[in-house]
Amino acid sequence: MERSLQKLKPEFRILVERFIENCKAAGIEVLIYNTYRKKEEQYALYLQGRAPLEVVNNARKKAGMPPISEKENKIVTMLKDSSHCHGLAADFVPLIDGKAVWNNYALWNKCGKIAESLGLEWGGSWKDFPDHPHLQMKEWRKYIK
Repeated sequence: MERSLQKLKPEFRILVERFIENCKAAGIEVLIYNTYRKKEEQYALYLQGRAPLEVVNNARKKAGMPPISEKENKIVTMLKDSSHCHGLAADFVPLIDGKAVWNNYALWNKCGKIAESLGLEWGGSWKDFPDHPHLQMKEWRKYIK
């Protein structure tokens, strides 16, 4: 899995760069920790929570990903074909004193409002499967060629 913004579609990358800048202007440092994902990586993630651990870890190995434990074998994505696979998504985490802050939902919501103000879709606003770290291009399927 990639962290670099360079594999993102240019029109999305510009928005992610603005997101980072606007968060910084609001006093929030964010780390982009996942951008582009190969189809094999996405499939391995999709299997989590849906297949036995041995099958999941086999798929993870084929995708060049480390194995997970039984406890970690839970659903983490609803899609076999994600916006990540097309350079139209990024996962981020807010930082405080250089450390990732995963459970501060007031901070997540501030970041989400910044993302949405730029026209991005923020996974934290999803009703059925909230995904606070996730940003994607709105109507991302329109950008696939």
